[in-house]
Amino acid sequence: MDAYSSPEDRMRADGVETPDFRARAEAKRREARKFGRLQALSVEDALNAPPREYLLDGLIAPGEFSVWWGAPKCGKSFLLLRIAYGMAQGLGMWGRETARVPVCYVAAEGGHGIKGRIHALRKRLGPAPGFDFFAQAVDLFDPKADLDDLIEAVTAFGSRLVVLDTLARVMGGGDENATRDMNAFVRNCLRIQEETGAHVAVIHHGGWDGSHARGSIALIGAADIVVKVSGEQGGPKTALVEYAKDDDSGYSLSFELAEEELPPDAKGRPRKSFVVEETDAPPTPTARGKPLTPRQQGWLDDIVDLFAAPGLAEEREPIEGLRRSLTLTREQVRAGLRGKGRFDLDSHGALTMKDRDRLREALNTLKERRKIGMTDKLVWLL
Repeated sequence: MDAYSSPEDRMRADGVETPDFRARAEAKRREARKFGRLQALSVEDALNAPPREYLLDGLIAPGEFSVWWGAPKCGKSFLLLRIAYGMAQGLGMWGRETARVPVCYVAAEGGHGIKGRIHALRKRLGPAPGFDFFAQAVDLFDPKADLDDLIEAVTAFGSRLVVLDTLARVMGGGDENATRDMNAFVRNCLRIQEETGAHVAVIHHGGWDGSHARGSIALIGAADIVVKVSGEQGGPKTALVEYAKDDDSGYSLSFELAEEELPPDAKGRPRKSFVVEETDAPPTPTARGKPLTPRQQGWLDDIVDLFAAPGLAEEREPIEGLRRSLTLTREQVRAGLRGKGRFDLDSHGALTMKDRDRLREALNTLKERRKIGMTDKLVWLL
């Protein structure tokens, strides 16, 4: 009688690994590293992970959490509605490609007006069969209220993007100023992500002066992407990518609101709404944070001098889809600052570890203060 219980066991004994055997072995290994709902991963899991995907190139990725905030009447809801409607059509913005995906828009604020806005988008851009929306109050703070129903709807629609408009209208009885309540709301948003794989975008109010987002900073701290929307009513507007965990930040995307006529009401009175259009207008000046220290200003002044040097800076598209700008390579910046005596240098004339740390700190600070834009290869002025 054969001592082996299966052909794979015999082949294994003979030193041969079959695909089925390897698959079962991998499944057993992973099961052995599972602790309740927690799954331990290895370095190999990271190396074999698929490349990061995008729903809107360089900006919106599946399974992430973003916050889009701004002062009242700045156009933030119009902007997210246009992005969501366009994604349902496969129509991106600012030259950024998008996947054509189902979306779910929760219009918990201004539920009546949303129908006119969607009518205007349909008239301007055409049909979007993958766009579904709710135009009613929704409570996502109490997990026993509407959270399970929304997850069920998003799953049924197959939505890859969920927009919550606005936080104040989906937080139910929660207090947006209380850290504990904000953390509870964020956990519920993460549940939507985890159970559906969708990107969850929250529209949130800022103060009237537009200097900060309202409420607890726990919301901003939990976000993968933070976008500040600003602009005067009737004028040009910008979406400033203040923070992006895994992408570049510190750049502005311009847009404006274009008027769209709607059919008259039952009494024959004219109606209108607005549709977002991307523009090439210069960004509206934005607050740059607290003043730089003299030392930080010195680094910035030297970098500005490098951009002014004849023939050094080159016009490029610093990030795919972003407006072309004068840029320097990181190596050019390093060499230029070295020529200005910014470093101590070692006995061989090379940068010391202290020099490299000082340079990294200076560039990151200027990027955070939105004085420069920066990728791993390029630097440009904002």
